[in-house]
Amino acid sequence: MDLVPRYPILFLRTSDMKKTRNFYENILNFPIALEQSSCIIYKIGNYGYWGFCQTEEIIEKPEQICLTLVVDSREQVDTWHKHLEKSEVEVKRDPQHTSQYKIYNGFYVDPTGYTLEIQVFDKEGEPLGHDKFM
Repeated sequence: MDLVPRYPILFLRTSDMKKTRNFYENILNFPIALEQSSCIIYKIGNYGYWGFCQTEEIIEKPEQICLTLVVDSREQVDTWHKHLEKSEVEVKRDPQHTSQYKIYNGFYVDPTGYTLEIQVFDKEGEPLGHDKFM
């Protein structure tokens, strides 16, 4: 029996599906993979998915959730930064090098309050197996 998962899906709650959809579809331009009655799933990169489900519950401390998008270069991090600023997305921290983790990254806030990170790994900091996703 093969116990290797086919792909990951991360599900998160949102109290404002309209703003969430606008952000992920029109600002980040993520393709819709599946629409369900109260959830929407977006394709993220080559092998992952993020799902957002409508809730009436209070989402406590959404800023403690960090959704990271890994890109190929510092220039792409900077291009994302300019795009998100132009789209009036709240910037938590401008892109900068973080030597402790060997990355170049910036932080933003999505409509629910989740932290969105755009990053690139330094060549010597990349995770094992990253080349299999290219």
